[in-house]
Amino acid sequence: MRVLALQGSPRPSGNTATLLSALLKPLSIQHTVHEFYVAGLRLAPCLSCYQCQGEDVCRQQDDMHMLYPLLATCDLVVLASPIYFYGVSAQLKSVIDRCQYFWTNPARRKSSRAGVLVLTAGAPDHRGQGVAITEAACKMFLQCLGAPLIHTLTATHTDQHPVTIESAAFLAAMTYGELLAESYK
Repeated sequence: MRVLALQGSPRPSGNTATLLSALLKPLSIQHTVHEFYVAGLRLAPCLSCYQCQGEDVCRQQDDMHMLYPLLATCDLVVLASPIYFYGVSAQLKSVIDRCQYFWTNPARRKSSRAGVLVLTAGAPDHRGQGVAITEAACKMFLQCLGAPLIHTLTATHTDQHPVTIESAAFLAAMTYGELLAESYK
C-alpha cells in the first residue's frame, strides 16, 4: 500500500505532527509512506484560470506538481491539520484548493481507496463544532479525490494537554495505524 500524508500544521514538531507520527509509524513498517510538511513546500494559491479543465496540467510551476501524482494514485490519503477557525490550516487549504485539477476531471485519479483525517485543536471542543465542521469539509475533499473518509483521529484542548507518547490520542493513533497496516497487507 502507498500512503500519502500531508502534515498541514505550520509547526513541524507540534501536536499535529506528533499525532500524525503515531499513525504513520506502524504503517511505515510494512508500507510505503510519502509524508510532506506542507508549510515547507513552495505552493501558490489557485488562480481559478481553469487551464486544468482543458489541459492535463496546472499552469503554476511549484511543488504541487510533486503532489499531484501521489494525490492521484496513493491507496491511503491522510490529511493532518490543526483546526483554525473551524477549518484546516491555510497551508493545507492551499493544497485542497489546488485540487481543482481533480474536480474538473475525476478520471485523473484512482478510485477505490481511503482517506483518514488527523485533527488537533488547542482549545476544548465543548460542542463538537470545530471537529464536525472541519471534518465535513475534509470529507468532501477526500470524496473528490476518490478516497472517502474512513476515520478521524482527534486531539482537542492541546494547549493544556499536549499530545505526548503517553496521551490517549497518541495511543489511539498508533493503534489505528497498526490496524490499517494489517488491513491493507
